[in-house]
Amino acid sequence: MDRNVSERLVNLLGALAVGVNDRMHAAIAQTMQDGGGTVAALVAIGHAPGMTIEQLSRVLTITHGGAVRLVDRLLERGLVEKRPSRTDRRAFNLVLTPSAKQQREQVLEHRREALTWAVGHVPHEHLAAFESVAETLVAALASDPLSALTTCRYCDEKRCTSCPMETFGPIVMKQ
Repeated sequence: MDRNVSERLVNLLGALAVGVNDRMHAAIAQTMQDGGGTVAALVAIGHAPGMTIEQLSRVLTITHGGAVRLVDRLLERGLVEKRPSRTDRRAFNLVLTPSAKQQREQVLEHRREALTWAVGHVPHEHLAAFESVAETLVAALASDPLSALTTCRYCDEKRCTSCPMETFGPIVMKQ
């Protein structure tokens, strides 16, 4: 780490992360009131259809039991379907229902609007540098497929030209 980084910059980055996160979650709540776990699950499953409950628990950094309860709620609401795994008879693959796919798109649109508001405060002449810094930081956060999906669990993969999730090839996580 560069020791020439100012304490003020570090503090500003922390405040920026919290403020942008708060705006993003408030915007997402316009579509889904249930909270972050439900939304993150829809976005992650939509990006990697067929993931297992175990994989979902790792992506969302929740316990296996928490993931089971979350998937049960998604099943009750008709947002997710469980399909038998072709490789493990004890596991199920998760896929979004058509309704969930629509809600996922609405969530991602509200997220985009909130983040566009934030980026809109950056002077035009600094946008390219800001994008480069953001890309560098996001890439540094993702060191393997799991950390990539965890980092990008609210991302719209269609809008990212060098998506960290895709850097690692097919999403295959060790059980």
